[in-house]
Amino acid sequence: MRALLLFLDGIGLGDDDPNLNPFAAARLPTLNALSGGHKWLRTTPRLDSGRAVFIPTDAQLGVAGRPQSATGQAAILTGRNVPAEIGEHYGPYPNEAVRAILAEGNLHTHLSARGLRTARLDAHPPHYLAELERGKRLRTAMQHAAYVANVPLPSLDDLKACRALSADFLGDGWRTVLKLSDVPVHTPIQAGALLAELTRRYHFSLFSTWITDEIGHHRDLGRAIAFLERFDAVLAGLLDAWDDSEGVIVITSDHGNLEDLSHRKHTHNAVPSVIIGAARHQIADQISALTDIAPALLSLFG
Repeated sequence: MRALLLFLDGIGLGDDDPNLNPFAAARLPTLNALSGGHKWLRTTPRLDSGRAVFIPTDAQLGVAGRPQSATGQAAILTGRNVPAEIGEHYGPYPNEAVRAILAEGNLHTHLSARGLRTARLDAHPPHYLAELERGKRLRTAMQHAAYVANVPLPSLDDLKACRALSADFLGDGWRTVLKLSDVPVHTPIQAGALLAELTRRYHFSLFSTWITDEIGHHRDLGRAIAFLERFDAVLAGLLDAWDDSEGVIVITSDHGNLEDLSHRKHTHNAVPSVIIGAARHQIADQISALTDIAPALLSLFG
């Protein structure tokens, strides 16, 4: 059994308004096929498309205020109601209380303790990793979960050796923004196929992108549409290369943001969770909130 967690920061289920919601405006044939031909909107019900179960997922967790990254990500990875435990939604980076909860147990540590292999599959630039090492930059909750489990964050060398993908999936941003001319650049189909191949090396893999949340905060509809269409094409490549009998792919998020570009803040909306694979029925019924994802995935491994 294998599981791949595809984490897109800051995507929720919003209104059917193409002027404010890129999920309503973008051409997303792969994503929409997974939700039975529906766009990913607040009106889209829980359903099984024949290959995937689409689940509107509670990110509020009974706590007042706008959901935040640190507590939302920690809830996904630990199965604990982290905002309720610390008394608030907190982020973007975990405070001492959230870090302690992650250290007490998360998907990486629980699975590693069972002798199973876990990995991160998203590469990080050299200056970023150096700043983390020197304590000049804070780790996200996702990164801290890997850190306490001694799971390394992939590096530039991993990206060059095709042992990881970039947060933009294709690698072109490393050339245009970071000015690193010798990194590979993939087509969407190639990137999806590589992700499937890398996942087969581990029992549990996590790929995380922050770009969706960053675009939402900048309220850039054109860029949001382009990035979602890029993800849709990469996902098509991944699904073409994925054997549904070998495990599950879980797509989810920590809070809403990108789906409502009328403001720069997070939203109170539910987030989409999509469970893909033949084993989806073993876990889908267990999931209705962010706190259900970790226990459901752990149950797959016995």
